[in-house]
Amino acid sequence: MIKSLLKKFLLSQGYVISKSLPEDVQWQAHRNYLDDTKALVGDADDLCIMDVGAYIGQMAMAYRSRFPKARILAFEPCPESFNILTKKVQGCNIECHKMAIAEKSGQTELQLFDFAPANSILPPHPNRDKVWGENKLEATGSLQIEAITLEDAFNAFNIRHLNVLKLDVQGLEHQILNAAKGLLKAGRIDFIYLELILLPTYQNQETIANYFKLMEEVGFELHNFYNLSSVEGQLRQVDVLFKRLK
Repeated sequence: MIKSLLKKFLLSQGYVISKSLPEDVQWQAHRNYLDDTKALVGDADDLCIMDVGAYIGQMAMAYRSRFPKARILAFEPCPESFNILTKKVQGCNIECHKMAIAEKSGQTELQLFDFAPANSILPPHPNRDKVWGENKLEATGSLQIEAITLEDAFNAFNIRHLNVLKLDVQGLEHQILNAAKGLLKAGRIDFIYLELILLPTYQNQETIANYFKLMEEVGFELHNFYNLSSVEGQLRQVDVLFKRLK
């Protein structure tokens, strides 16, 4: 009874209750990012949302459910995931693009893993098993994909202003944002939602300190943390929402 009442109270305050990873069966409470975003962004007729690293469309569909009038663009470079994505969002007025957002436009190489959400332009870190478990992120090959910078995407897809940018690109987030400083400083993006991997998973990852340094430089501040994931008591991954300073 007490547990049920506590869950209802936390849900009413904008938190989600979920089980943690299998090795730790305790319950966790964390903020609901989508509810927070809805409260911050509102529901104007001209909203624009970009889902980068859309995978098979879960987040794109969640955005659609909360922002029925928004223009939503979903970017996913892996052909298998892209095919599932296009089927999932069919009839939902979501623009799907089979390409990656990266620091440079043109052809690049996507590293493939047996766990498809881990696919990344960055090569795997040799110590990743210590972070995620032995054989949990096995590399299976690579393929050539088309990539485009944020600035080129704005021009190519006629994006004048972006209300929400979601980046889940397996360690490449800092490089993408660093290459888009002009857009960010010009105030053309309001909110940025990032997945930050903090422990060695890919080569050339940036530290969380450098993310905060970059976001401060381009005029953004932290709003909140979401979906914390730890191993042996150490934070290994967290989602972060930044908002543009007015």
